[in-house]
Amino acid sequence: MKKIFMICLAASFLLAGCHSDSSDNSTDTPISDSTIEESSTPYEDLSSSTQTSSLSSSNHSSTSPTEQQTADTVSSSEFGGYATFYFNGMNVPDSININTNTDQITFNVDTSNEAIYTLSMQNIPAKTIRFFSAHTNEIRTVIVSTKLSIGDQLSGTFNSNNQSGDLYLFHNKQGGLSLATPNYAGNVSENETDVMLEVLQ
Repeated sequence: MKKIFMICLAASFLLAGCHSDSSDNSTDTPISDSTIEESSTPYEDLSSSTQTSSLSSSNHSSTSPTEQQTADTVSSSEFGGYATFYFNGMNVPDSININTNTDQITFNVDTSNEAIYTLSMQNIPAKTIRFFSAHTNEIRTVIVSTKLSIGDQLSGTFNSNNQSGDLYLFHNKQGGLSLATPNYAGNVSENETDVMLEVLQ
């Protein structure tokens, strides 16, 4: 009887030791949809569907949200002031060209539907947006701080959708630049009307 008691007692101590080791490796704050963690890459994916499985304790930081306000700023010198992003899909532009040297943005470059507008690029306080991934079409979340605002139309075909909202530049996981645009197709449910499109170079 003493042997059984001693075995149970030893097993309890071992299990208690394993439990405390695993809790020591966990973070102090739980991961939730409203928690924003700083990642080791410039692109910060905060998607609730992949957050618990893809984030490890090595990616967690004790940085406060105010320290993350400039987490992902894009400078026009990174792309030489000139970059073209190409869409995939229906009811969307073919492409968007950003030219910060002339402060112009061109929709549907070199097509019969080409339209040119004035452009302003500015750094803003960090803002969380949701977008449809260019690769998988899943909804992802990112913190952005570089906003592109479309101004007056200078020439080309009139399309009010082109001026339907601000655009955002951010660094993607592959190290390149992504452009977040309004969902010009508009084919989403009511709870996804804020979800933008990710467009790649």
